[in-house]
Amino acid sequence: MPPTRSIGHFEGQCDVGHPKNAGSAAYDAARGVYLVSSAGLNMWDVRDEFHFIWTRTTGDFLLHARVEFLGPNHEPHRKAGCIVRSGLDHDAPYADACLHGDGLTSLQFRRRAGGISEQLVATPGADVVELERNGQTYTMRSAKSGQPFATTTLTDVTLEGDLYVGLFLCSHNVDIVERAAFHDVRFER
Repeated sequence: MPPTRSIGHFEGQCDVGHPKNAGSAAYDAARGVYLVSSAGLNMWDVRDEFHFIWTRTTGDFLLHARVEFLGPNHEPHRKAGCIVRSGLDHDAPYADACLHGDGLTSLQFRRRAGGISEQLVATPGADVVELERNGQTYTMRSAKSGQPFATTTLTDVTLEGDLYVGLFLCSHNVDIVERAAFHDVRFER
């Protein structure tokens, strides 16, 4: 496991998958905002590269964030959002509530280590996401700030043991470092 550096209300942060350019994160306590930078090939297929702010949990949870990409959109498939993973390996099983640079919103997941990522597409254009775990049911809620949530549910992925849950950013381009701000972050166990 990488060295733990706590950040805000989370236990640690690290790059997953050894991206070419290291990511970083900072917490602005006065504004309650997490500022993240990240490069990384992708979060898809059988290998993920991204920056991750995480805390460990074993039970049910709800993670909420308003996500703002900062700077120009170099890559329409850059990704940011809330995620739960069974580990920090590049091919770990996961489920996430994901916003893409082109406006796509989806609940992405990998069923087993080394497996291919899959997704359930949600309402496009959201900037607020929630990821909830209730037993082995994962629910993504997404909306444009101030609008009603659309709900997407996943029931056939099993993540067990100590899980890592938190915020992520991936540039989808190994040579470009993207930035994002996570506002109104709320984590409930």
